[in-house]
Amino acid sequence: MSLIYLNKATRIEGNANMEIHVDKGRVKTARFMVHEFRGFEKFMQGRRIEHVPQIVSRICGLCSASHQVAGIQAVEDAVGFVPPRSLRNLRNIVVLGEWIASHSLSYFFLTMPDFVGAKGGIFELMDRDPQVVREAYALRQGGQRIIKLLCGRATHPVSLGIGNFFQPIDRDIINQVRNTASEIKESVIRLTRTGQFQNPEINLPFPAEQRLNLLSVSRNGQDYQFRIFDRLGNITDVFNADEFPDHISEMRGGDSLAKIPYLTRLGFPEGIFMVGPLARFLAEDGPMADEEVRGLEIAGIFRDKSALTLESFDICRILEILWAANRILELCADLDPSELRNEVDCNVSGKGNGIIEAPRGVLLHTYLVNRGILEKARLLVATQFNNAFINLLIRDIAERYILNDSLSKEGEYLIGRCVRLFDPCLSCATH
Repeated sequence: MSLIYLNKATRIEGNANMEIHVDKGRVKTARFMVHEFRGFEKFMQGRRIEHVPQIVSRICGLCSASHQVAGIQAVEDAVGFVPPRSLRNLRNIVVLGEWIASHSLSYFFLTMPDFVGAKGGIFELMDRDPQVVREAYALRQGGQRIIKLLCGRATHPVSLGIGNFFQPIDRDIINQVRNTASEIKESVIRLTRTGQFQNPEINLPFPAEQRLNLLSVSRNGQDYQFRIFDRLGNITDVFNADEFPDHISEMRGGDSLAKIPYLTRLGFPEGIFMVGPLARFLAEDGPMADEEVRGLEIAGIFRDKSALTLESFDICRILEILWAANRILELCADLDPSELRNEVDCNVSGKGNGIIEAPRGVLLHTYLVNRGILEKARLLVATQFNNAFINLLIRDIAERYILNDSLSKEGEYLIGRCVRLFDPCLSCATH
């Protein structure tokens, strides 16, 4: 038996290696190996809940606002505080700003070089098409500017708190956020007219003979629901947020520190999930419900859901930038500054969930609080949900491109491309 060791997946957030074991021309195992150890679930135990939101924002520099908002929601749910509408709306704007910044980075800087043959990455793209790259920088900066305007800085926000938004929000700040969202919207529409966003010639299929469970979250008033779709967008399961421990289990695969969640009733591997932009686009109330998004030419691939492939992730990210900008404009019109400062009793006990759609997909924080002290924390993040599919796809590609116990150059390229499609955030996955 021989070992093919691909050292360091490139153009992703964090560090990961890939191991492929081959015996007589047959792939025995293929693993996406994540070895970073973080320990947030453990060392948060015993902390005052007022400190938790700032701690969890350090899980990741790209997803810091998402973790912070999820952490705040979990604490508020545990202590029985229901945030007013304007406070929820302002937090949503911050998370959507992170969507815009994250998707811009993922598409233009990390994956776009794959399908235009730019081995030199974004710098080669700058030489080829400087206008597109300038627009890409502007999109990312726009998303970060929205977060900074509201939270003091773009990474590890300082204005978000339990029951509170600590930075004064006046009409001038809201107007700046609104103007930035409008500029982002115009930029995306201009970019879609350049013809840059067609699916590449090489389409990666979904894992062969594998049940596809796509997971997204829907909010109904104060309640959240998990929804499971099949690859055609049909709902196969629905359960409430407080029921998730009965429906979602976790396991660890091999030597990787990134765990694998799965649907308990189906077991492993039938019950593994896929989350993120593609799952959100299959939902009836997802971004495709936006008439302006639906009207773009590149959105046409979603009218025939049977034709969707993994490459559709890229188009989803571009369209979600437009959707996020439109949603920010809506939320800016529904803000009452008097609802942003509230008294919260943080010395009570309870169990709470914080659930959001982060840029890469479903993010869940669950906390057990005892008189203001965090006793237990459980985190489920998007890259964990996608982890099993990344492993399956590496195996599928390796099986097609193994020759004499070696992996061809095309196979190496496609494995890297496959990993980047999911935009994995490995700091989050091992938290």
